[in-house]
Amino acid sequence: MRRVSRLFRTTYQIPVSPSKIERLKQEWVKKVDDAINIAIEKREDGFVLVFGDIWEVDEIYIKQNKTYVALMIVRDLKTGFDLGINIIETKQDPDRQKPSITSNEVTIALENARKTAHRCPKELRCDGLQAYEKTVEKVFGHDSILTIRKRVDGRGQNQSIEGHNGVLRSRIKAMKSLHGKESSIFTLKGLIINYNYVDTSPALYDMTPYEMASGKTTVDGRRTWLSLLELARKHEPIPENQFKPETALELRKTTLDFWVLS
Repeated sequence: MRRVSRLFRTTYQIPVSPSKIERLKQEWVKKVDDAINIAIEKREDGFVLVFGDIWEVDEIYIKQNKTYVALMIVRDLKTGFDLGINIIETKQDPDRQKPSITSNEVTIALENARKTAHRCPKELRCDGLQAYEKTVEKVFGHDSILTIRKRVDGRGQNQSIEGHNGVLRSRIKAMKSLHGKESSIFTLKGLIINYNYVDTSPALYDMTPYEMASGKTTVDGRRTWLSLLELARKHEPIPENQFKPETALELRKTTLDFWVLS
């Protein structure tokens, strides 16, 4: 947060404290997430995404203070795009630190993936969790084949998504675990958005998963959170008497003013 605060001061001449950045983080992630979902649902320009026929689903457990949260991810094998997620919180049970995953929790993740792709996969790969078997046919119907690759000697056999989840787990470990119920949800969502739209990967020919799926070079020519905030700003209603930006530079300035100073 201190580095972000310095960036605003030095690059955009906007004084903002690290504590305010932390408070605004949840709003930024929520607005960007909502804007992306709307753009994908309406298949707006730049968000007509094409995915492969093989998807993978896996879950990871992440420490949150003295308990854990489970993050379920449905990932497209061809583009590496995280299609759908579900964040499952630990029940307050003294005998159970890690949350149990039910069919209902799996349903949420699979339905989110189907909405993003506007279709179902031909094959879904999983690690043998019983809840997957009960849910895939319910959400995807009979056209999707469930391929179970059970763990061998404690190691997962879905190497692509296992490696992806390992990177995500390491990133969170560097943050000294998650803190607080609401903050954890937006932190995880923010990391997924950052992975899909901002960070490039050597495995994807130095492109982002969004670029692989859309065939475009980023949302607006830049791989930055500012471009995503601008996208969210476009989906915000502007009052009649408020200045309406016309150029990219004006939009950038009003975006920063809107998200930081308002």
